[in-house]
Amino acid sequence: MSWQKLQPDSLAWRESDNRQEKLITEEPSSLKQAMFDRDSIFNNASAAYGVLLLVVSGGLQLDDGQEVQKEDLLWIPARTQGGTVTGCCLAETCVFELQVSAPLGPAEITLIKKQAISWQSFDDPAGRPTQPVQVLMEGNLSILRTRFVPEYTAGDHWHDFDTWYFITDGDMRFGHEGVYKTGQVRQVTGGFSYGPEEPGVDGVEFVLVSIGGPVMLHWADMEPAPKGQLQ
Repeated sequence: MSWQKLQPDSLAWRESDNRQEKLITEEPSSLKQAMFDRDSIFNNASAAYGVLLLVVSGGLQLDDGQEVQKEDLLWIPARTQGGTVTGCCLAETCVFELQVSAPLGPAEITLIKKQAISWQSFDDPAGRPTQPVQVLMEGNLSILRTRFVPEYTAGDHWHDFDTWYFITDGDMRFGHEGVYKTGQVRQVTGGFSYGPEEPGVDGVEFVLVSIGGPVMLHWADMEPAPKGQLQ
């Protein structure tokens, strides 16, 4: 499957240890949504893969004193030294959990605070207009947060690596795939072109995760996509 439109709200919660969870997809890697009650213990055990957490609502107080708030991200690498990352939920807390195959991602636990990172321009080598971004992580696991104003449209383009889009505010139409709304997730295989990307009347904000390398933007009319256009 070259792309997926994932709608967590259409899935039922199930009990799992100290939380409720939804298995959203297992391909090309596992994506879950988890819900913790207020004051419940957060416990993320080490594993053969890394875990990227995106806080949808609520917040966590980690045992090392750090606070993870709404729209922050927490990266937990594979086989974390000490075995687990633990903490307490400050309120009812919902998170996305994306598994990332080792050895991708930083070797250290990394907390990415939304409010601590400045917005900057995204420089397009072709000189075409783009929208501002927050560079959240760089390397073989790269993460951007982006805002599109309602008047902006991104034409047919492609990225080198598999990407996940987490719509955190507003909505956006992706070509023939339809409209993605707040809380929905898009997964697309690298090397396929798609578009246009058209934000809704209130614009859109989303987190883009590139699995395997940096977020490079290629315009399909200038560089034909190696795998063709999404169907």
